[in-house]
Amino acid sequence: MKVILFGSTGFIGKAVLDQCLKNYTITSLIALSRRDLPEETANPKLTVVIIKDFKLYPESVLEQLKGANACIWSMGTYNWDPVVELEYPEAFQEALLKVLDVKNTFTYVYLGGAFTESDQEKNLWFYSKGRRMRGLAQSKFLEYGKQNQNVKTYVVRPGGVLGGDGSALLGCLLPTVSVRSLAAVMADLAINGGSEQMQ
Repeated sequence: MKVILFGSTGFIGKAVLDQCLKNYTITSLIALSRRDLPEETANPKLTVVIIKDFKLYPESVLEQLKGANACIWSMGTYNWDPVVELEYPEAFQEALLKVLDVKNTFTYVYLGGAFTESDQEKNLWFYSKGRRMRGLAQSKFLEYGKQNQNVKTYVVRPGGVLGGDGSALLGCLLPTVSVRSLAAVMADLAINGGSEQMQ
């Protein structure tokens, strides 16, 4: 199985990368990144494709994506940059249509958030800009799956994400998940799919 990964240098993306490399079902992992990954991630099934602009996918990059069965999108920002949150995934989705094998189902997993809001007019009490931005991105992502019948889309919506195995105290105050558990769920969705298209 061939999987494409975005965000492999981030907090959650690193954990997803690790889960994918450890999973025997995934035989080829294409990590699209602005920079090389650390040497400890060296693995014969990992190919790092350096992308200077995530809005442009030249033929050389598209060749690397051919034959992929799934993609995990774990790229995002803390300042809710619309270029990263909206324009990057839209550009990739357009590029993906050029290489998709219409005979097979393509699984697409997106890292969203628990408190995101798709209703752009709704009054929100906290983090309104970020919640609306990520909500809009999630809506567009799910719409992509509806418009392309051979693409199954899944949105993972964690609350707080904690390093290691997490903290029981913080977990009592806010819905949390350990980064390893979240990464395992995302890798499993890419491989096996799920019963609901919005997780």
